[in-house]
Amino acid sequence: MIERMRNTMSARNVLTDSWNYSDMLADITEGRRFAYARYCDGEWSAIFNRRGGNCDGHKYFPDMGKALESALITDPENGYHVGIMPGLLTDTSRWWPAKRVIKYVDDHRTLSFCGGILLHGASMSGRMGMLFESLVGQRCVIVGNRDMNRLHPWIEIDQHIEVPEKDCWNARDRILPRIIEAAKHPGIILFACSMPAKVWIRKTWEANGQASLLDIGAALDPYAGRLSRNYMKDGHYTLAEIIY
Repeated sequence: MIERMRNTMSARNVLTDSWNYSDMLADITEGRRFAYARYCDGEWSAIFNRRGGNCDGHKYFPDMGKALESALITDPENGYHVGIMPGLLTDTSRWWPAKRVIKYVDDHRTLSFCGGILLHGASMSGRMGMLFESLVGQRCVIVGNRDMNRLHPWIEIDQHIEVPEKDCWNARDRILPRIIEAAKHPGIILFACSMPAKVWIRKTWEANGQASLLDIGAALDPYAGRLSRNYMKDGHYTLAEIIY
């Protein structure tokens, strides 16, 4: 009975930022500067000092965990959106950090999250093409590993800031200045670089550049020839039509 109660505990409603996929597309096409950073199970595991690494093999570095917590600032009224995976607020049986996440958000009443699986949902429902269409004519920069060079048929990449395949946190002193420099100009920067993305998005936002900052996560992996998530391997995604 006690275990059952633990598995069904839930946090207060923190999904008070209503910003969604349609809003994201509108912000891109209408030129409104925004940022979107996603805190999923890996980010929270790093914050809570879990040993090991995430599903992609990136390690949970203690200093990265501290930086992730420091970067956890939600400010939707000014265009800074932070997404959280909904299951982390309810499902303590499936997600290791969920119990601690529930307590954390209960203790930090100023946090206001939007959904953390907006792009995941778009990929599974065959709506990623809408994102690609919104990016036509935009200056696009991507921060990701070498495989992201394969995105050209769908996204016209103006600049690729390449990060290591694993543990790109260790390259932060080299990578972050390049991102901040790229953000000085209008456009959109797509982050496909695991947990460090959240820290780099926050620091780049605070540098007051002109570019929007979008944590794309693994959503573009099928377009780069990588089936990195179970739903991709199970075929629960639909490749959008080629744009270019």
